[in-house]
Formats: sequence, structure tokens, C-alpha cells
Amino acid sequence: MTLLERFIAQRGVFEKAYETGDWKPLGGFFHDDITYEVMNMPFHCVIKGKDAVLAGFRRSVERFDKLCTRTVGIDSVVYEEGPNVLVHSGIRFSRDGSPSIYSRLWEIATYRGNSIERLVDIYDPGSSAAFKMWMKDWGEGLDPSYV
Repeated sequence: MTLLERFIAQRGVFEKAYETGDWKPLGGFFHDDITYEVMNMPFHCVIKGKDAVLAGFRRSVERFDKLCTRTVGIDSVVYEEGPNVLVHSGIRFSRDGSPSIYSRLWEIATYRGNSIERLVDIYDPGSSAAFKMWMKDWGEGLDPSYV
């Protein structure tokens, strides 16, 4: 299985965890010492360790994503380069009649063997300011942070 195929499989398990709330199966795609980093957003963070990363995913999804209408993978470009799988795509959220907040980002998964050792989400310039404004106007009760 190529790294790209493994990444696509991981995304499928992520989406299933998103629906069911069972994040444990996703851990099989990560090294125990994985680092997850979010850049260029108010909820930027660095999380180390598989259990902490899975807990961060659960926290953000339960306190933000699930309380919104979410569209992911908009106009995705995905490719493999060395030990990395790189994805550039869009994501959109809305809630309770709000205008949508749309961001583009790079997601970069770095593999060691068959498991992800580093996962980085880098949001495009301007995304942070737009997100802050949307949260000010529409984000009451929402918390997208991972930690």
C-alpha cells in the first residue's frame, strides 16, 4: 500500500470517528510519539503523543465541528512526495443561518514506515483574521481549540 493509499484510508477512519465518536481506531495510523501542529489560526497548537492527539481531535470536533455544518475536501489536490502526503483543500463551516466561513489549508502527513509521525495543518494567509471575525459574530458557544 502506498503512503497515499494509507493516507486516504486514514481519512476514511477519521470521518467514521467523526460520525461515531470512537477515535480509538484512528490511533492505528499514528506513531505513539506523533506530533500534530496547527498553524495560522487562533487555535494554533502543538500536540505530542498519540493519546493527546486523539483527545485533541475529539475535543475540537465535539466543541466546534459537530455544532456546525461542515464541508471538507473542497477542490482538493493530493500528492505524495518522499515520506510525505500533502493535501491542499478547502473547508467550510456555517451554523444557525450564519454566512459560511471558508478556509484553505495544507495538511501535511509525514510518515515513518507505515505510520504518521507528524501531521501539520497550515491555513492559508488571511484565514486567521477571517476566522476571528466569524467567531466574534457567530461563534458563541463554539470552541475549535484542540487543547
